[in-house]
Amino acid sequence: MILHIARLHHPVTALGPGTRLGIWTQGCALACPGCLSRDTWEAGPEHAVDTRVVLEWCDRPDPAGIDGVSISGGEPSEQPEALAELLVGLAERGERHGWDLLCWTGLEEEDFADRCPKAYARLDGLVTGPYRVAEAGGGRWRGSANQRLVPLTDLGRQRLGRWAGDGPGSGHPAELQFQVEDDRLHLIGVPRPGDPARIQKALAAQGISLDGVTWRP
Repeated sequence: MILHIARLHHPVTALGPGTRLGIWTQGCALACPGCLSRDTWEAGPEHAVDTRVVLEWCDRPDPAGIDGVSISGGEPSEQPEALAELLVGLAERGERHGWDLLCWTGLEEEDFADRCPKAYARLDGLVTGPYRVAEAGGGRWRGSANQRLVPLTDLGRQRLGRWAGDGPGSGHPAELQFQVEDDRLHLIGVPRPGDPARIQKALAAQGISLDGVTWRP
């Protein structure tokens, strides 16, 4: 089954606990104002990848060095059947290797479960809710204060429960990573308000200019 993919990355340490595989889906009709990932809104044939290819990519790193898989976007719930097929394969690997499966959605939990019941049943955790720029600065791994981190299984409660109640000002710094791919620089993680502008300024001080950024039209 075909899944529209924005990018894949390993290792990811800024989206969930431990060292992880990162999968970003392509396509999002929510178009939240202030979104930092406008480049993932529009999906085209160039983004189409068979789920088997994604799973083969997941098998390349040593599984003993992976704690889980983080799925973000884009909006993963816009591809419910393909997402479910991917998560079936990931859940099989998770059972063998002890991986947790964590997904981000701009929907509330109930709406995600209604749209993606098969995928919802395979997840250990879900970060829910649209990004609201007026409430920017949420808890751990959340961009705005309205968003929730919801553990869904015993493994999810074990791995994620300590952060589920965090809110703004929880004292957890925003961990960020950077992925360089061709002439593009991808930011991985959930920045705090003002971080993107500070990053751009710091890069400029090193003689690195960004011709275009995804957080502005």
